[in-house]
Amino acid sequence: MEWILRPVALPPELLGRPAPCDLFNARGVLLLKAAAPIDARRGQAAGPLPIVYCRAGEAGKVSGFNPLAELQQAAQALARIDARLGRGEHVAPGEIARLGRDVHAAWSLDADACLGYARLCTRGRPSILHVVHAALIAAELGAAVRLNDGQIADIVGAALTMNLADLRLHDDMHGLAAGPGAAVAAGIRAHPLASLALLERIGAFGKTWTDAVGGHHENIDGSGYPHRLRGAEIALAARIVRVADTFAARLTGRKSRQPLHWNLRRTADLQDMARHVFGNDQQRLDRSLASRLLTVAGRFPPGSLVRLDNNELAVVARRRPGPPVIAHDMFAIADAQRRPLDPPQRRRVGRGALAIRNYSNDEGARLASYPWQKVWGYGEPASPSLP
Repeated sequence: MEWILRPVALPPELLGRPAPCDLFNARGVLLLKAAAPIDARRGQAAGPLPIVYCRAGEAGKVSGFNPLAELQQAAQALARIDARLGRGEHVAPGEIARLGRDVHAAWSLDADACLGYARLCTRGRPSILHVVHAALIAAELGAAVRLNDGQIADIVGAALTMNLADLRLHDDMHGLAAGPGAAVAAGIRAHPLASLALLERIGAFGKTWTDAVGGHHENIDGSGYPHRLRGAEIALAARIVRVADTFAARLTGRKSRQPLHWNLRRTADLQDMARHVFGNDQQRLDRSLASRLLTVAGRFPPGSLVRLDNNELAVVARRRPGPPVIAHDMFAIADAQRRPLDPPQRRRVGRGALAIRNYSNDEGARLASYPWQKVWGYGEPASPSLP
């Protein structure tokens, strides 16, 4: 198997010292061979430490930070906070604020792995799986509209806590075979303000965060709730979380609503793709944000399952920035006879190589136990599910 590259942030202590392993850029071009000195000037500019790539098996020589493990830990922390709140125990605002920062940090290092893993991982509480996935999509949108890191971290935190008052209700909703009854529907309509009130009791959160939680079910056309706000009356953070929430729901679905199985022909044009993905919700969402999300996600967002023309099932692992954004790394996870391939096998797609025949996201259910983290070069997680 060809080796898999993983992004790592160069820690300050390595600057000016010999590289512990070969370092590459995002396209796999060798930047520095092992033992060659790392230019100390790389760390002199203000801002985050430089991100480079190394072979997955050697990533620990550079940094021990594992973004998929960070997602798991944040999800587990959210589950514990929910249980403590249910028992009437004290929760400090810093515990919740840290969730937003930690998930944002994981996304910042390896957005493709975080998005793909969160989409494919189905073992755990549905309510928490969903908000983690939506939070990562919200990070994509926040970056796409050039918000700063603090604003994006707050929007990520808002997405994680948008249903905090009623996570168990959302778990129950996921398992319903039919639409909700009157009591459940009333609880759903009440949850934005209930979650906002809960956060306000816990402590002070920024306006970006609270606007997004309180307004994440408001609709551009005024048909949303709780205040039936319209257009620009809805805060940008709330509109971002609304689009992210909807997109995450489209990708994963629930018992009463199957995930959207994308049609290859319907995704060739951005406007047609938007109609295909969002359907009637286009009238209720900020269209510019929805289009922007599809632009940065591309036709094959990370975690997309596709059938190749050799009849193998593959996962889209990484995007190559555009325009247009294209599927860059592809790994076969099942052979033509539908036998799982572990470890996943890199496949070249494009001119003179294999071609994508169709989307196959509906096949993910039969591979629920597949070790998805290996597609991005990460080891076995501490626990088998996000929360």
